[in-house]
Parts: sequence; structure tokens; C-alpha cells
Amino acid sequence: MKERSFGTILVILSALITYTDKLGIELDYNFEYNSTTNFIYAFTTTLSPIILAIGANFKPLRFSYIFPIFVYSANLFWVLSSDKDDMGYSWYYAAAVCISFVVFIIFVDRFIKKENYYKNKVNVLEALLDLKIAIHKDEK
Repeated sequence: MKERSFGTILVILSALITYTDKLGIELDYNFEYNSTTNFIYAFTTTLSPIILAIGANFKPLRFSYIFPIFVYSANLFWVLSSDKDDMGYSWYYAAAVCISFVVFIIFVDRFIKKENYYKNKVNVLEALLDLKIAIHKDEK
């Protein structure tokens, strides 16, 4: 369980790390970026998928993936919007994406469970038929 908790923390951290540019940190050297904020945003958006990939290897709880999906969706809508000063409606669009994603996963999960149920049922019937054939062969 410690492994899953660590993976869950890493997945959530991978999403939250992209907002460290909002902390108001100032650096002396910005690696050729015109501001520390731009550098931190570029750095953390590059680092975030790496942390997500590492966290995914620890089998995190499934709900933790909502955080990166929300953050990446909000960032995508912000990048595509015309107003770069604030997030605007990006939060609402990201929430809609997350809700749609959760609903989609629920439907896929139920479909997979239904398919597995029928596969197991067919396997049991095939085993019973094989057993019945084997019994009839022994009687002859």
C-alpha cells in the first residue's frame, strides 16, 4: 500500500507542480527566458509528465489521474484562448473534460466487467461440455 500511496502522491504532484510559477519566486538567472515566471512554467510543464510517468509505475489510485487531466486540460484551454492574462473559463472547460473523462471511464469499466462476466460464463459452459463429452466417452 505504501507503493500505491507514493505513486498517488507523485501523480498529484505532477499536476500541482505546474502552478509553482504562481508563487512569485524570482531567480537571478532565468536561462535566457524574459522572466522567472516563464522559466518556471516552461520547466515545470516539462518536468510534470516525467513525474507522472514515474508515479504511474507505482500503480497509483485511479482517482489521482483526475488532477493531471484537469490541469493539462485547463492549460490547453488557456493556451488556445485569446485572453492570456487570466485563466477565464478554462477552469470550467477543464472541469467539463474531467467529468466527461470520469463518465467515459465508468462506461468502459462496466463494459469490460460485462465482457469478462460473459467470457467467464462461456468458459464455464465450455468446461462443462468438455466434461460431459469426456463422461460419455468413458461410458462407451
